[in-house]
Amino acid sequence: MPTINPGNRSWVWLVALVLLLTFGLLPVSGCGRPADKEVLKVGVLAPLTGPFSANGTAMVQSLEMAATDINQRGGVLGRQVVLVTADTQGKADSARAEALNLMDREGVWALIGAYLSEETFAIQEVAADRQKLLIVPIAATNELTARVGSDYPRYKYVFRVAYNIDQWSRLLGDYIVSRGVRNYAFAGTNIRWNKELAGSLQDYLAPRGINNVYTDYYSPQNPVMDSLILALKEKKPELVVVGDPGRNSVQFVKKAQDLALQAPLLSVGGALGDARIASTLNPPGGLYFQGVTWRGHTPSATRYFERFVQQYKYLPVGYGDTLPYDALQVLAQAADKAGSLEADKVVQALEAGAFEGIAGVYRFDATHQATWGWQGSLPGVVVRWKDGKDEVVWPVKP
Repeated sequence: MPTINPGNRSWVWLVALVLLLTFGLLPVSGCGRPADKEVLKVGVLAPLTGPFSANGTAMVQSLEMAATDINQRGGVLGRQVVLVTADTQGKADSARAEALNLMDREGVWALIGAYLSEETFAIQEVAADRQKLLIVPIAATNELTARVGSDYPRYKYVFRVAYNIDQWSRLLGDYIVSRGVRNYAFAGTNIRWNKELAGSLQDYLAPRGINNVYTDYYSPQNPVMDSLILALKEKKPELVVVGDPGRNSVQFVKKAQDLALQAPLLSVGGALGDARIASTLNPPGGLYFQGVTWRGHTPSATRYFERFVQQYKYLPVGYGDTLPYDALQVLAQAADKAGSLEADKVVQALEAGAFEGIAGVYRFDATHQATWGWQGSLPGVVVRWKDGKDEVVWPVKP
């Protein structure tokens, strides 16, 4: 064995290199994925456990599709996108901790998430503190983007590619008006955006002569359905809006079937937009759900649905999956237009540009709320499940 001569610098460099590689202090290419300097890490925050886990899983799946598409066309500024996923558990504290971990330990360039408004508030503060880009694909509370308008220097890194509460209530409200009903009820889970949606929807429908006859909420952890369904039967609404996108909404529909609630059920989507679940349900008044798009609605939506089914073997819900896909696409297009990964330059590109997605062409207003589609708000569809089959019932095509 050769003797190491301390005066021989080649041996010193060789030993140093071995130590660096041994302890993982140098990136190594060709070992399963590119070196970190060759990739662009994007942090994904989604509820992968808890009542909204199915929605979180769909978020991640759609983002995987988007990353694949982006990488196949050359990545972002020549760098391949790598997703780093964290489980928020549907809790604000967990979301904040995971956001910090993604930034401090994983070194992500930007964040996409979360699902509930409560989670997203926590992430928004972390993103603002660190001046990190955050694209919100689901959470709807108006305050998220209102903060951008009231304190732009702090919150300018936050953009939303989803309905805000007022857009959402307008979409639901326009469909309810089209049915010609005189009243409705609202039943949802006891979380912030559900209560905001119920209030906004009532404000939208009351001037149009459609009155709310009953509103109530159940616990997301320990839902009690019997008394709620019985109260709805007593009030006899002509339609019930089911505000819960989580798995407890399935229990609600099953209980409505058992107790023979006659009113049509209009869901905000989520679990009741999942064909594996909803196609097995048959409430007396019928089951409807709302999404941003659906197969057959546009050619791009149809292609997206076909690819999703081919890859994941089930039909997407056209909301909690489609919008995250578009969120990553919008972010990638903005960085390419900016010609830079610097957050401030990407912000400028997002503010000035138009970005194509499955749901339409996205533009952002002064509060970084996405506006597109009909009269500056997100387009959407209402789908009916009947005899295990789906049918778009609104808007009616000419």
